[in-house]
Amino acid sequence: MTKKKHILFLINPISGVGKKNIIPKCIDKYLDKSKFDYHIQNTEYRKHGFEIASRKKSNFDCVVAIGGDGTVNEIGSALIHSNTALGIIPTGSGNGLARHLEIPLKIKLALLTINQFKEKIIDTGLVNSIPFLGTCGFGFDAHIAKKFDEFHKRGFMSYARLIYKEFGDYKPLTFKITTAFGTTEKTALMLAVANSSQFGNGFTIAPQSNISDGKFEYVCLDKFKKREIVILGKQFFNQQIDQSKHFSTFTEQTEVTIEVENNKQTVYHIDGEPMIGPNLFKIKVVPQSLKIIC
Repeated sequence: MTKKKHILFLINPISGVGKKNIIPKCIDKYLDKSKFDYHIQNTEYRKHGFEIASRKKSNFDCVVAIGGDGTVNEIGSALIHSNTALGIIPTGSGNGLARHLEIPLKIKLALLTINQFKEKIIDTGLVNSIPFLGTCGFGFDAHIAKKFDEFHKRGFMSYARLIYKEFGDYKPLTFKITTAFGTTEKTALMLAVANSSQFGNGFTIAPQSNISDGKFEYVCLDKFKKREIVILGKQFFNQQIDQSKHFSTFTEQTEVTIEVENNKQTVYHIDGEPMIGPNLFKIKVVPQSLKIIC
């Protein structure tokens, strides 16, 4: 008889727009209990998921993050370089990593995916030693992440309204980018580091991104006219932003240093979660470092 695997489900009860009170019933109904034993726990504050997963991961074959990209980041970060796999039931506002990995957005189908228990090993990243799984970014995307975090309404439309409202007054930043091949300067609306392809909701910043290839795409978007927002929006959602004249990118396997020349302190984001940091950032790929169920 095959030994059952042990799964820990960690629910962020305040993430995104979904109703989290139905999840325990769904787990009981759809998880294959002939294959799995399970335990369910709610997180109670930011980074609580990281604390729980760090402490308990050795007791479980899989820890499932139930929430948005921020929840997935904090739980997944605790599992890097471990034998414990990360599972995802996406219930956030954007669900960028889940969408990239084609994990279903419906709770039932996400649980059926976990039942299959197919492991994929992905790269992760470090920005000034802080882990990220999907993306990190500097400039307008980070500015919007901070505004969205402070906003009282979640969901895609709130995100879209903030972009339109904030775009006109936002001033591009100048980045000094140092790679193994030298140093260049670039003034851009945003500079995103892509391990996965999108921020969420299908908003695809790096259509060619491969999450398991041992390198990151660095994406710059030049400032454009406000009247072009609709056109570029369509390109983002149609996975065609790399065809825009405002788009440029390079890939890198080795460490990259980014200096934000305009600021002494910088707003940036890690997997959609806004952060305040210095003006100097070291970005590093950690190849093949996280097991994930997808």
